Amino acid sequence: MIINRDTKTNIHESAVISDESTIGSGTIIGAGAIIGHGVILEDNCIIGTGVIIEEKTVVKSGSVIEPGVILGTGVTVGEKTKIGMGAKIFHRVTIAPNSVIKIGEIVLKDMVYKMVFKRGAWIYREDSLNHEKDDEKRGEEK
Repeated sequence: MIINRDTKTNIHESAVISDESTIGSGTIIGAGAIIGHGVILEDNCIIGTGVIIEEKTVVKSGSVIEPGVILGTGVTVGEKTKIGMGAKIFHRVTIAPNSVIKIGEIVLKDMVYKMVFKRGAWIYREDSLNHEKDDEKRGEEK
């Protein structure tokens, strides 16, 4: 285990990380993870065992990438997103902040709102819809 006490970054010694990648403070990288060229892992991310992150991918702050996930080239993962074990995200896909992708899912298209990806479909999370603004609009129309 390689621990940088200044940045609180914790990297398992079997992880393979490109010299051209950037790893934020407080990030944890598990055993056997592969981090490609030009990858940016922002602060406080958790990268599980055996995760593969292809080149030029960005994982925003506070995201959790569970074991066995594969992120294709040029993927952007929004902050505080959770990607379940064994999921696969296709090249150049963007995942919105605060999203959840369930175990084993395959994601081929962008996701623009805070959502859950389950059984091959995006489902809006209830808290992603701003009901207060809708209520205010309805009040103004009366």
